[in-house]
Amino acid sequence: MLCQVEHKNPTELTGSYAGAMGIPQFMPSSFSHYAKDYEHDGQRDIWRNPADAIASVANYFAQYGWQPGQGIAYPVFAPDNRYKKLLTDNLKPDLRLSGLESLDLKISVPLAPDTKVKLIALSLEQGDELWLGLDNFYCLTRYNHSALYAMAVYQLSQRLLAAKQVDNTKGAFP
Repeated sequence: MLCQVEHKNPTELTGSYAGAMGIPQFMPSSFSHYAKDYEHDGQRDIWRNPADAIASVANYFAQYGWQPGQGIAYPVFAPDNRYKKLLTDNLKPDLRLSGLESLDLKISVPLAPDTKVKLIALSLEQGDELWLGLDNFYCLTRYNHSALYAMAVYQLSQRLLAAKQVDNTKGAFP
């Protein structure tokens, strides 16, 4: 007996094998707690309405402590491997910048000494790429508990922002 295979339209959104739903791939409990009806049409439609999906993700981040206008992550350079003793699996900022002075880190932007940070090392072929993650970086990891995911989201956002700024000087955004 042959097995029948159902052919689905690849342009239609479906849930994941784990139950994630809609454009933001919310789990059912996240939908219950965070989904928003941005257009006030009586439906929280995260499957077909991008405005509802974006508002829902924004609400998710707001509930997890997103701080508008605040930094997310900054690249740092370490002259040696002393930083490795401060690396942990926990992504929540657990250090103060002033506590890192002995490491002689070179930080890409000036930050206040009492800034809460998390030292993050992303493994690359040529060695670790070091970053200071702030509270907003940690907030991104509440959506997906991976430093790599959060960094990809952050770096993509920076690329989109840069492209928008360049295109705004030309009068259009693709």
